[in-house]
Amino acid sequence: MINRTIFFLFFLSIVLRANASAVDSTSTVYKDGEFVTYNQVMVHASDSISNVVTNDFDYQMHYNLDALFSWALKGLNLRKEKNELMEFYFKSTSYNKDTHVIRGIGDVIVPGIITFPHIIVDSKLTETNFTNGKKSIHIDLLYSDGFLKKMFGTFTVLPKKNNTAQFNMETHIRFGWFFNIFITQNRFKKIMEWRLKRFVHNLKDEAESRENKQR
Repeated sequence: MINRTIFFLFFLSIVLRANASAVDSTSTVYKDGEFVTYNQVMVHASDSISNVVTNDFDYQMHYNLDALFSWALKGLNLRKEKNELMEFYFKSTSYNKDTHVIRGIGDVIVPGIITFPHIIVDSKLTETNFTNGKKSIHIDLLYSDGFLKKMFGTFTVLPKKNNTAQFNMETHIRFGWFFNIFITQNRFKKIMEWRLKRFVHNLKDEAESRENKQR
């Protein structure tokens, strides 16, 4: 009887952990020089509000970088905050309406070792709306001088029952030669993975805040 009780409690703990990770999880897989990060989180807000939040991110990424630092990029340490491993200084973005290219400019600093100033990153954002209410934003790297060799990612809003939604994000990153050597799997978690998680949670917090204001 005791053994069966212990087994049941053990099984229950596994189920609870699995259910928790299914709605709020972050993991990274490394293969052939590429980091693939998966984020997902449950959002207590309707898919309509969640979609408006992603629309705002899309628009501000094109036209108003400073606005993003008040919510979507909040706490990501992208404006030269001190760090022993790597510092980022995301300075500006500009949008070319003819080519639909977003150009980001910034510095990447490895304290005490090297500084890469004025790095240019060109990318495109593509938005897709589905008939079932699902929505996705896909970002593709077109050009980067040194920091990134390859990068693409998809952020998806999945409608759920009872005015909830699920945010999923899958990001593929391959660094340029220097950063490919410098950024180990352990350093990736400390440099990039936590930022990707924070970004998804920032969008979750914004959606839930707007949902609460409507109640």
